[in-house]
Amino acid sequence: MATFRIHEDLEKENRVLATKPGGAAAKQPQVQRSTFGVLNNVVGNKKTDGLVPGEKATLKDVKNKIKPLNNTKAKPDENGSLPMNQAKAVFKPVDPLKTFQVYADSKENVTKDGAAAKKDDSLVDAKREPLQELKNDDLLETPMSMGESFSPMSVDKSITLLEADISLPPRNDRDRFFEVEEYQSDILSYLREAEKQHRPKPAYMKKQPDINHSMRTILVNWLVEVSEEYRLQSETLCLAISYIDRFLSYMSVVRGKLQLVGTAAMFIAAKYEEIYPPDVGEFVYITDDTYTKTQVLRMEQLILKVLGFDLSVPTTLVFTTVYCVMNDVPDKVKYMCMYLCELSLLDADPYLTYLPSQIAAGALALSRYALDLPIWSRMLETNISYRLEDLKDIILDLNKTHMKADTLGEQAIQEKFKANKYMQVATIPAAELSEETFDKMCKSLAAIASAAAETEAAVAAEAPLNQNDSVREMMSSLLFV
Repeated sequence: MATFRIHEDLEKENRVLATKPGGAAAKQPQVQRSTFGVLNNVVGNKKTDGLVPGEKATLKDVKNKIKPLNNTKAKPDENGSLPMNQAKAVFKPVDPLKTFQVYADSKENVTKDGAAAKKDDSLVDAKREPLQELKNDDLLETPMSMGESFSPMSVDKSITLLEADISLPPRNDRDRFFEVEEYQSDILSYLREAEKQHRPKPAYMKKQPDINHSMRTILVNWLVEVSEEYRLQSETLCLAISYIDRFLSYMSVVRGKLQLVGTAAMFIAAKYEEIYPPDVGEFVYITDDTYTKTQVLRMEQLILKVLGFDLSVPTTLVFTTVYCVMNDVPDKVKYMCMYLCELSLLDADPYLTYLPSQIAAGALALSRYALDLPIWSRMLETNISYRLEDLKDIILDLNKTHMKADTLGEQAIQEKFKANKYMQVATIPAAELSEETFDKMCKSLAAIASAAAETEAAVAAEAPLNQNDSVREMMSSLLFV
């Protein structure tokens, strides 16, 4: 056994010998290093039994100088046992290593008489280079291996997959999440409670000394362009604007840093919602290098600290998806509802005074009205828990926004929903809806609802129906869809 050399000083160990002008190495004083003694027979500071400290001993020298342990006579203790360090070690002779024979339980290795076929020793003892394939397939077979056709876990690749029914509308993961009928009402109740916990202050812009509503509108329009450029989800956009409004409710921002707030908010929302969010360098690039990467990361930390890391908030898109899944809303109505909800993001006043669930419900009602469908129904009122009278203000405000959408200076949302994947709902003209017309529709729906309630009560009491009741029932079946 060789001695272990312990390096005491890294600088001394890495010291390079200086060379003389003639080329010979200058003689340096020898650095004495401590040695790790082998079985306490090597002393560190003086020469013992021919071993010099600091000099590497060979295995032969060490074996000659160390006395065997079994020659030491030890006295047994009171219990009659020897100490652990003086116990006589018993070693069993070990046979030299033999090569393991590789065999395979296959038909090729068994003769007709049942005796195992003798393998060629050259195949077993043949050596191969690392990362090389074996040339003999027999060596790869084992008793546990079986063909692919006989494996119970194998998949028959010859079977063609059945094509999906193209008549069904494609559903994304978010839609399929809300398709569980047993939990739809519970999910909606939870979302209705969660939206009240983290809300921005509706009149926060009055306390901002250097920014106004028009600057916020320009920022939102720019974020829509960013989301379309990097193909981000619509939920990412809604979350980013929610973070901006919540942050501005508590912090005063100068106009030179407003874009930095929007960039950091979009960066946070992308990391929360997207599977592959853009890198921070991409967000620096879209600002035309107005801000550095360090500034974006510091603003991200500040936003997270102000928001208390409460990033999971329901948005209008979440409620739109829930409403459309629960009531089997056609895709065109759904896209129109999404279009109206994103238009509401441009204006903080008056839409911050409404809850996201109210904005989504109002957008759904106005979408049905714009597409020549009944504005509301009994099923919607039951599932969504909003009456048409409760949505009067939000529907009228959304209608005004929809009417002036084409004349706005910010056209990013309009261009987004002119695409074919949204069925070009932005090209559909807005329907005129006045307050008087809305009140008339509310009265008509209330009368039909009362007539339908009387009809249900009469059917329950098994009373005969007259002609007026039959007409009311027919009208109810037509309007309440």
